[in-house]
Amino acid sequence: LLASSAASDVYKRQIIYIALGACLVFMPVSTVNVICKFVFGILLILVGLYHILIYVAEKLNSTIFDLFSGGVLMVLGIFLFMNPKIVVKLLPILLGTFILVDSIWSLKGSLKLKKRGADSWKFLLLGSIIFIALGISLVVNPFTMVKYTVIFAGWIFLCNGVIDMIYLILLRKGLKEIKQLSLIHI
Repeated sequence: LLASSAASDVYKRQIIYIALGACLVFMPVSTVNVICKFVFGILLILVGLYHILIYVAEKLNSTIFDLFSGGVLMVLGIFLFMNPKIVVKLLPILLGTFILVDSIWSLKGSLKLKKRGADSWKFLLLGSIIFIALGISLVVNPFTMVKYTVIFAGWIFLCNGVIDMIYLILLRKGLKEIKQLSLIHI
């Protein structure tokens, strides 16, 4: 049950990657504005309000630091909500880092498949190395025009989501084959 729940979570994550990638490719400006304003701006505003409320309600051993950090986070959130262009400049680096981490996870999975004797590990290794390179390229050398960087990142997310879906299917198939082979040899 735990394994199927984890697999379900991974499939959901890949669907989110594919949807995010499609949004970044086909609606780069709108998607970036939503990400910057609502995700970063509103989230920081809410966290700031939470810290201020902790201080006002005198809960959880609150200190003046809660009031101060709450005020700073709230002002920062309002600033980012009103000026999302600042986050837009950092977005390629954030997206590249995210792709890089996910691709390293896929690389680790392909090596696990190799260790277990599955044939599909080479395909997955190649795919993860390609996406590691693409993630590094976004972090190290973002394009001068952010719109093109966002579209490029969108394509990477879209393809990475599809490749990870294929990876999961091959992983399941490979594990079933290994299990069947071990049952035959018993």
